[in-house]
Amino acid sequence: MILKSLKLENIRSYTSQIIEFPLGITLFEGDIGSGKSTILLAIEFALFGLGSEKGSCLLRLGANKGSVTLRFEVEGEEYEVYRSLERKGKNIRQTECYIRAKEGKLSLSASEMKEKILEILKFNEPPDPNAKSVIYRYAVFTPQEEMKAILWMKADLRLQTLRKAFRIEDYSIAKDNAQIILKLIKEKAIMLYSHASDLESKRKACDGNKNEILMQSEQLRKLQENEDELKREKENIKKELEGLQKQKEALGKAKGEIPLLKKEIQEKEQEISTLKEEEENLTKELSETIEPTINRLSKIVKPTSESIEELNKALNELRQKKENLIKEETKVESKIRDYESIEKNGVCPTCDRLADSREFKEKIEIKNKEKEILSANIRELDEKISGVEKLKALLMDYEKAQDDLKNLNNRAEKIKEQLSKIRIKKEYLISKFDEANRKLKEAEKELEEYDKLSSQIETTSQKLNEIENKLVEVGKQITRAQSTLEMLKKRVNELQTEIEEKEKEIKTAEKLNEYKIWIEDFFLPTLDIIEKSVMLSINQEFNTYFQKWWNILVDDTTKEARIDEHFTPIVEQDGYEIDINYLSGGEKTSLALAYRLALNSIVQKVSTGMKSNLLILDEPTDGFSKEQLFKLREILNEIKCPQVIIVSHEKELEAFADQVFIINKIEGDSEVKVV
Repeated sequence: MILKSLKLENIRSYTSQIIEFPLGITLFEGDIGSGKSTILLAIEFALFGLGSEKGSCLLRLGANKGSVTLRFEVEGEEYEVYRSLERKGKNIRQTECYIRAKEGKLSLSASEMKEKILEILKFNEPPDPNAKSVIYRYAVFTPQEEMKAILWMKADLRLQTLRKAFRIEDYSIAKDNAQIILKLIKEKAIMLYSHASDLESKRKACDGNKNEILMQSEQLRKLQENEDELKREKENIKKELEGLQKQKEALGKAKGEIPLLKKEIQEKEQEISTLKEEEENLTKELSETIEPTINRLSKIVKPTSESIEELNKALNELRQKKENLIKEETKVESKIRDYESIEKNGVCPTCDRLADSREFKEKIEIKNKEKEILSANIRELDEKISGVEKLKALLMDYEKAQDDLKNLNNRAEKIKEQLSKIRIKKEYLISKFDEANRKLKEAEKELEEYDKLSSQIETTSQKLNEIENKLVEVGKQITRAQSTLEMLKKRVNELQTEIEEKEKEIKTAEKLNEYKIWIEDFFLPTLDIIEKSVMLSINQEFNTYFQKWWNILVDDTTKEARIDEHFTPIVEQDGYEIDINYLSGGEKTSLALAYRLALNSIVQKVSTGMKSNLLILDEPTDGFSKEQLFKLREILNEIKCPQVIIVSHEKELEAFADQVFIINKIEGDSEVKVV
């Protein structure tokens, strides 16, 4: 990560400030309380939020809203992050948050923002919004007081803190999780064994029910055989009874047929009489009415060879001629009236010119002659029309007579057909009448045998009822046996299911025991070995870095420094261990800086995706001599970090800084200026 710029709005002692970060060594110089640490806190806030801090530690007193905007670069891609703080009543909360990248602006919540930043920086750690970034605090920026606190804290607490920084705590978490799983496995195995403890009793109960099923099945088989025998006996008696009932029905049919036959004989007599009467009436109608009328109509002669249509056509033509002549006559009469008007007045009624009355007198005579001819022609047409109309009336009378003749002939044919049918039906009825008389005599004979079958049918019916009652009782016994058998089978299935489940539970418990043994005897001891091996490797490497930086900073061959197995710094003079509290101020600062740089190197190595391209040092030279200050330059050249940010009040550091920012605080407002 490379920082590009930082913008502060109402953050602590800053009202509004923009800082551009160059590559190389940058020094922020200022008096104590001038606002140097605020810049480092603002950078961390922009990236990871407040963590466990309160908003009041950043928002400027008296301001209702403040914000931090940070631009930085990761692997050649530039990002801009923005976080704002807003005062709402007595509380100060993070409000607007966003990240701007090449894809555009992405607005997020405070917790989502931290998760996204960890993803961009490839910091493999939980995105807890209420905690600082462990990797950032130990690999990029560790406040000087926090580093000294680590050095002077108790060994077990220091080790616990460093385990988090080195990601060694994952092994402890794995062991704790393994212990939790181990406990769950033990509890689950005990529960499964306890739940399956009645397996043998379930097996015995299942075997007992299976034996009972065999007994019930045998009993059911015998009952079903008895039922089949009774059914066969019932069928035989039923067939016998059906035969008797059919005989009785046949005889009973004869009994019922006697009144029907008598009624039929009476009906046939009535029908025959009716047919005879109908035959007489039709014969009379044919001979006395229809045939004489046919003879009379047949003698009428057709008045013309033309058809009605042809006569109508002739009439239409004559009437059209008459209409045309009437129109001509009307026109002539109109001309006569016009001419008479001109003759009388001497003026043309059309053009108002003077006219010769003598000339129009001749024209009137000519037109009167035309009118007489037209009138004569009209009278002649009237006579012709009258003649055609009379002929048409005679033709219509002739055609009606022909229609009547046709209808009468049809009626005569139908009457003959009816007479033929009546005679056939009469012969058929006479034969049926004779047949009904014969059947009546036979039915009267069969009726005598009807009563003999009644007692025999009654006896057979009683036997059938007895068999049916036995079948009902056997059916009930079979139903009870089937119900019992079904219940036993269901119980066996339930027991078998329970047995299978309990057998599975025992197998699962045995498998869980295998897991328990594996975790206790193999997994946990292996984790201990791996953890100790990793911790030893880190300790040795940490000690190498620590001694390297110490030897550069402290030019005293009588004093040596090392790290023990608890990562406690040990200082020896002439082979004797000395209390670090008795070191000089510069030596204490050297010890802290060497420890800080060693911690920085190790955390960067163990953090996946972390690249050593940014280092932030907070007051790293407190108590340093001028020689040690120059040695700090040697160390910074040694670590070859592309961007180093130092916050200090030491002016001597200006000598090897690539860029110097002076921070002044005037009347409570901090201001950053480039030298």
